[in-house]
Amino acid sequence: MGLFVFTLNLGRLDAVDLKGIVVRSTAVCLALSLIIGLPGTARSEVLVPDLDLENAARSELSESAVKLDAGGQQTAVSLEQAIKIAKEALTVPVDFDHFDTGFEQSEKNSFWELRWYRTGDPGGSMDVRVNAESGEIWRMYKWAPVEPGQEYRGLPKYSREQAEIYAATFVEKVQPERYKLTKLQPDRGQDYIPLLFEKRGQVEYRYNYARIIEGIPYTENGINVTVSGDTGEVVNFEVNWDNTQVFPPAAGHIAAAQAEQIFRTESSPTLFYFRPQVPGGREVPLKLVYRLPGLQDRVLIDALTGKLLNQEYELSGYYGMGGSADMRMANAKQMADELSPAEEAAVKETEDLLAMDKAFELAKSLVKITQGYTLNSSRLEQDYMFKEKRTWHFNWQTGDEADRKWLDVSVDASTGELVSFSSNSNSVKLETPEVKISEEAARQKAEDFIKKAQPDKWEQVLFSNSRPELGPVLSPSEKPLPRSYTFEWSRVVKDIRFPQNGFFVSVDSSTGEIINYRMNWWDVDFPEPQGVISVEGAADKHLQQVPLELEYVRIWPRDEWMGAQKAKVHLVYIMSLRNFAMLDAFTGQPLSHEGKAVEATGAEVKFADLEGHPAREAIEQLARAKIVTGEDGKFRPADTVTQAELITMLVKSGTSRYDTVYRMGAQSEKEPWYQAYYRVAERMGIIQAGEQPDSGAAVTRECLSRLTVNTMGLSKVAGLSDIYLLDFKDAGEISAHLRGHAAIAAGLGLIEPIDGSFYPREVVTRAEAAVTLFKMLNND
Repeated sequence: MGLFVFTLNLGRLDAVDLKGIVVRSTAVCLALSLIIGLPGTARSEVLVPDLDLENAARSELSESAVKLDAGGQQTAVSLEQAIKIAKEALTVPVDFDHFDTGFEQSEKNSFWELRWYRTGDPGGSMDVRVNAESGEIWRMYKWAPVEPGQEYRGLPKYSREQAEIYAATFVEKVQPERYKLTKLQPDRGQDYIPLLFEKRGQVEYRYNYARIIEGIPYTENGINVTVSGDTGEVVNFEVNWDNTQVFPPAAGHIAAAQAEQIFRTESSPTLFYFRPQVPGGREVPLKLVYRLPGLQDRVLIDALTGKLLNQEYELSGYYGMGGSADMRMANAKQMADELSPAEEAAVKETEDLLAMDKAFELAKSLVKITQGYTLNSSRLEQDYMFKEKRTWHFNWQTGDEADRKWLDVSVDASTGELVSFSSNSNSVKLETPEVKISEEAARQKAEDFIKKAQPDKWEQVLFSNSRPELGPVLSPSEKPLPRSYTFEWSRVVKDIRFPQNGFFVSVDSSTGEIINYRMNWWDVDFPEPQGVISVEGAADKHLQQVPLELEYVRIWPRDEWMGAQKAKVHLVYIMSLRNFAMLDAFTGQPLSHEGKAVEATGAEVKFADLEGHPAREAIEQLARAKIVTGEDGKFRPADTVTQAELITMLVKSGTSRYDTVYRMGAQSEKEPWYQAYYRVAERMGIIQAGEQPDSGAAVTRECLSRLTVNTMGLSKVAGLSDIYLLDFKDAGEISAHLRGHAAIAAGLGLIEPIDGSFYPREVVTRAEAAVTLFKMLNND
């Protein structure tokens, strides 16, 4: 696909010969394009004197320069017109005192690229893309930091539902014709919600308007809009739209009930073992979960033929070996007297490991080291997820910087087993692969290798999938050929797959050599499957969470080059797992990729028992921010809030909703649900180090004042109890060490006195706690 880029960069150099620069740049870029085997690509930059910004652009851009696009044709929309279109539709900040512009053209579209920006502090920019043929605005991105002295804190000014009005108004104004052809898609939980309590960046709500064909969405085309929840301003806008005209007719498609039956019979959830990605030890138990077959996260069923199309997509799970924690073993005995008990235990653990020289000899005996390779490095690493598991890693290299080849070999430091090896010898070949080995023959070589290296473990695995590694492709006319094949086998325990364990082998398609090998095999306990919900029940849960819906989807055949000319639009029933990856096999609870419970997204949060309640707005805003939760559609506003509930709410108020608690304090399945929140609360200063609040105890008003004020970081000043003069009627009833907390909470309006009294021992309801949190997050 030919591409021509023409860029003006104003205010940099003196006037130059535009035509000469364009010609010379085109020649250079064309030469480069031939070297890398792509169609001719030209890019040139034109530097002009710093004049009056937009006037400079208009005066210096001659008519002949405008014509220097890929086809030698003048654009329908001039630069001057593009600038006027952008300024009429969008508000450019007056202090954005610099302006650049560029031009880009492909065989499909041509665009004027406009950029305003502020050269001084605090910076800021606004980028706009205007279609040079139609005059439509196709993209806008605005970055405007807050002015000195201003900041964002607490809950945003606008809810997602309110900001949606601004998004729709903007799209209808900027893209009126396409707006008529789109429909807003359900919220997928992809909004950017920063730390609410701390000084933060903007809350950003994202909206997707998908192209609609005869009432059916075609999500590959559409309009994306991002609105600031703090200002209500559109900060990002982009059109993704091609000229696809051929769509299968919707008439005659199978019914949704039939598609559901196909899902149940051909792609129903499968029972798997899963280990959450929690670092640090084996005490994290495995879970039994239901996932889609092949660990895919969508289901595609051809709505006209009923054929399952999942094989068109390739997805893989997480099989990480863990991070590096270099274990320094030298002089351990000499330092023993200075080590802590934990350090001494770590040193003792290494005494039973293979010495480096023995591990090195094992590595050389297990993997062929090609002549000319020299040892580059060796290291002992502790596994990211299993602190007692250590591995020796060795790296050999050969060649110079331009043609560097390497080989990595890893050996289990306890058992001497080959853990992995990998080589880049075939990936550095910039030539079309000469395929001499079929996929079937390559798989047989991989199987033979595993059987020889791990005969016992081979009996405990089942084949999972294979995929060819294609390329390189040196010409667009070439069909990509596989340079290697990768095969995966997963471990099976009690007739249940454990995809995170198994073997992964790659075979060179030219030589038949094994170029990559990895074994993941953990010594863990596997829970019994008794009591799990049925496959039918898991299928029901999936369909309840994400129903099959009709969509148009462009699909590329797996064995073809992924170019638009090879793709075909299908009418499909699709199930996209939007905010969960699996289901708990015992409860059906949706779980994230980390194995943590997730809540459904999309609908505005409503509680059935808040109708007419004065705290309704505050509670619903907190619920949308994932700070408070209900149960069975009810909030229970009149129930007494417990200390565990309140601390959890406060922790969620001060941490990102995308941070799972276990990352901040790894939670064992054996401990109470609130314990991890206590650890985070301790780090945040909400409770004291070592404090263990009574989880089920009722929260009193003075307790609420203490925990809330501590969350705000005011514990030290609140602790100076003697400096506060309390004018409450019942001031003498407030605990001496909490006088300052009560005074600050009342002074900031977080807790309102009642008829001149503070009532420190009165218990607090869930609604009252929510109102206090709401005020805390919006306190100036």
